[in-house]
Amino acid sequence: MAESPVADPYSAPVADRPLPRARVVVASTAGIFVESLDWAIYGLVAPYFAEQVFPGADQTAARLGAYAVFAAGFVARPLGSFVMGRITDVRGRRAGLTASVALIAVGSLLIAAAPTHAVAGLAAAGVVLVARLLQGIAMGGEVATAATYVVEVAPPNRRHRYGAFAYSGDALGTLVGNVLLAVLLAVLGTAGVESGGWRIAFAAAGLCGALAFWIRRGVPESDVFATAREAGYLPAWPQIAAHLPRMLLAFGLTIGSTMGIYFGSIYLPTWAAHTGRLTEAAATGQHNVALITLLIAMITAGFLSDRFGPLALIRAGFTGAAVLVLPLMIGFQTGHVPYLVAAPVFTACIGLQLGVTPVAGARLFPVPIRAVALGIPAAVAIAGFGGTFLFIAEWLVDHGHLLLVPGYAAAGLTISAVGSWLVRYSLLYPVDTMVGTGADTDTRTEG
Repeated sequence: MAESPVADPYSAPVADRPLPRARVVVASTAGIFVESLDWAIYGLVAPYFAEQVFPGADQTAARLGAYAVFAAGFVARPLGSFVMGRITDVRGRRAGLTASVALIAVGSLLIAAAPTHAVAGLAAAGVVLVARLLQGIAMGGEVATAATYVVEVAPPNRRHRYGAFAYSGDALGTLVGNVLLAVLLAVLGTAGVESGGWRIAFAAAGLCGALAFWIRRGVPESDVFATAREAGYLPAWPQIAAHLPRMLLAFGLTIGSTMGIYFGSIYLPTWAAHTGRLTEAAATGQHNVALITLLIAMITAGFLSDRFGPLALIRAGFTGAAVLVLPLMIGFQTGHVPYLVAAPVFTACIGLQLGVTPVAGARLFPVPIRAVALGIPAAVAIAGFGGTFLFIAEWLVDHGHLLLVPGYAAAGLTISAVGSWLVRYSLLYPVDTMVGTGADTDTRTEG
């Protein structure tokens, strides 16, 4: 049977209700923007505050300490996916949306106010660690919660573009973080950022989190969830156990997505500087083009998915990124491919899948377990492969294995590329399905 999208009649009651749709999109985007901004700020600014906050005999040791705490935040994500997923599936989609951004904002403000190592010793690193763990708990459920909300509230013929706009917050957050760092460097200079200017970046991220909290407080609850709660459908462990194969599939799809985004949007300028072809400042400046390309690719993928279905975009994005990342980076290192070509081509591939994968992933599960069943495998994959990426990449570079960094990214992307070809439209549940057995009972071919 051909895999072609058709109208989805199951969300008609939600689509027909006069929702403040602009606010729904803004609310979904705001949280993902804040998550991305906070996570990007830490990754981008870590080289500038590492020696102030973390102990170490030299710059490399301090940076490794900063990246280790970066990874520790991801360790908390699986716990967060369970906690935030339960809040979302039991208390409501809006409750999950607001709880996540509140914790993210608190974490950023804690880092902005953290003492230096010279003042507080190891306690300085401890404050940053606590802040990152709080953010990890919040972010463990953010992607799944936002995806669940978009799937259940968006009009059926605009579901993927709504999701793409929401998840474009990921690229937008990284772009804003990149621009913010560039402005701080231009105004304060490297020495000024290292001596305390980095706190401005975290304070700005915290204030953005507070604004996102205010926006999300005003969004309507999902009608689909409200119906499920009134009917007494609550998360049940037998349903989760029945969906373990689908959770494994979601895990595989997230591996390449998180590795691709952390290499392509955060670490790539640092990697480019290590090649000697560009200074880190020049690479950071040029990288804005790659981030804008990522943003455009994500939104374009959303519109195309509403017309043709999401699987073609997901497969093209993962497969293209897996195949092209090594040739592009080798070409840049050898001087045959400019950074302004290599980076945008790679991020365009990442964007094709990133804009639509979370929305499609949410429909692998029925309503009562949608947030927790998507959130747990996604958080475990992000913790294991995204959270450790900067640390592993820096370690590989420090030991002279420069090309193993894009090679490592290619391996993760290959896993997800294979997984994308295993997903079929018959696996995607109708939006309002309350009970699912995990069997492929939905044979319709809608996008």
